[in-house]
Amino acid sequence: MLYLGTSFANATIYGIFDQAYQSDKVTVGTGTANTKKGITGTLNGGNALGFKGNEDLGNGINANFLIEFGMEASDGMSGYSAGTSTNTLSGAAAGASVSNGVSNRQSFVGLSGGFGSIKIGKQYSEVFNAYCAYDMGGCAAMVGSVPLAVIIDESGDVRRSNQVNFSLPKFVDGLSINVGKSYGEAVKMGATAGNKNSGDGTNYSISYRIGGFAGTLASETLDNTGSFAGALVNGPTASTTSKKKTTVTGLSYDISGMAKVSYTNAKATVGTGSVKGNNFGVSVPLGAATVAFQAGNGDTKGTAVGATTSKLKASQMIFNYALSKRTLAYFRQGSQTETTSTGVNAVKSSTTAFGINHSF
Repeated sequence: MLYLGTSFANATIYGIFDQAYQSDKVTVGTGTANTKKGITGTLNGGNALGFKGNEDLGNGINANFLIEFGMEASDGMSGYSAGTSTNTLSGAAAGASVSNGVSNRQSFVGLSGGFGSIKIGKQYSEVFNAYCAYDMGGCAAMVGSVPLAVIIDESGDVRRSNQVNFSLPKFVDGLSINVGKSYGEAVKMGATAGNKNSGDGTNYSISYRIGGFAGTLASETLDNTGSFAGALVNGPTASTTSKKKTTVTGLSYDISGMAKVSYTNAKATVGTGSVKGNNFGVSVPLGAATVAFQAGNGDTKGTAVGATTSKLKASQMIFNYALSKRTLAYFRQGSQTETTSTGVNAVKSSTTAFGINHSF
């Protein structure tokens, strides 16, 4: 525990250290596969170092903050780009640059009390939070979950910069309501349409939990942005005239601690283009181990004239073993296939990984 300043507000240092051996393979149509084997640190929460704190202001009101940095601990890089197609292992175009060093995962300051809570800064999108609450793979940054390909924006991020998020007070036990407004970084250059309000958006989520049941509905609207083009062939592209509208529905039921089942559905539209998908999952605890499997499907429709609809299929196998309360050994195997209605231009991706995750 650290004590900062003369008012003795306290701050906690925390972090995640995640390293895994990962084998990736991506094949586009009849082309030669792009492959990558090595050590990575993004499959089970990623690597992060954070600081968070709270100060009692009196009258039931608290001030709080969080600053969280991300990094690729295995080689100092946050991603890579390889191969000759636009659907590479990192989801970036071939030859695209990658960022090095430390990145800003989250950073916000806020107030909380009987009125609820308000947070201002860079935060996770509500649609991503909704997806994560029901994903059996722990929101792993790997192929095998169609809803994740729906939610990620065209830059590959699941966080929103310059966001104001308000959580309403608890009117009903088990009910949570969040609303937010985000602002993009792009400067509107006079009459230049290409920069129009890029990244500005609104979002909300409604969640309810009672007994073993949980359900969430979340929605987000973003201006002048598209889907993650590197992950999909026919995903909708950014539009200066049409907003990207994303909705996520999640349901789960814990069967008396013997097993947990979940369902997630996500859909995003940009004008006439769309991408949607769902996941069904089940996890079974076996002492210190947990075995889980999820599979789903979906489809895409590009915004170009005459764009062909693609069919999506994906699955993930997950095995976790708790070595302690803070240390986890895990295995992940994920696959995803995107095929056009005529059966051509198929994109096949697969990832297999063994890793260790330690939190502090």
